[in-house]
Amino acid sequence: MFRTKQYQQKFFHKIKFPEHPFMQELLNRFIRSLTIFTAIMAASGFAVSYFTKGLITQYWPLILMLVAGITLLIVALLFSASEKKFSKFSNTFMVSGMIKILLLLIIIVAYSFSNPGDAISFSITLLIFYISYLVLEIYWLLKLQRSDPDNEDSL
Repeated sequence: MFRTKQYQQKFFHKIKFPEHPFMQELLNRFIRSLTIFTAIMAASGFAVSYFTKGLITQYWPLILMLVAGITLLIVALLFSASEKKFSKFSNTFMVSGMIKILLLLIIIVAYSFSNPGDAISFSITLLIFYISYLVLEIYWLLKLQRSDPDNEDSL
């Protein structure tokens, strides 16, 4: 995907992906699940936009890709943080959730000011995608907690 290792290091040097083989496999399974989920959401979006004109914003594919990308980044960071102390994981979880909500709120406000006629459908579309991907994210974080071999509290 990337041409050189230097390119990867230049742009992704701040992001530490999981190093433990178990975490890498779990992250790969999450990425496959995210891809399938995004395809299902895209098919649903096409169906809703085709059968109901004006109910969903015309920019829904961009919103879908934005929310899916943010979810991928956050879950990768959380998987990496879970390899360390629990306090590191909980801090990363809280900060990433806050940043995600603030970023999406800024996007809603900016779009509402620039295009007030489509603001409601844009906001509802973004909210539906956000909640859908949040459910997926929580499902995988619970799966991580249950299947972590180093976690003595797993069910």
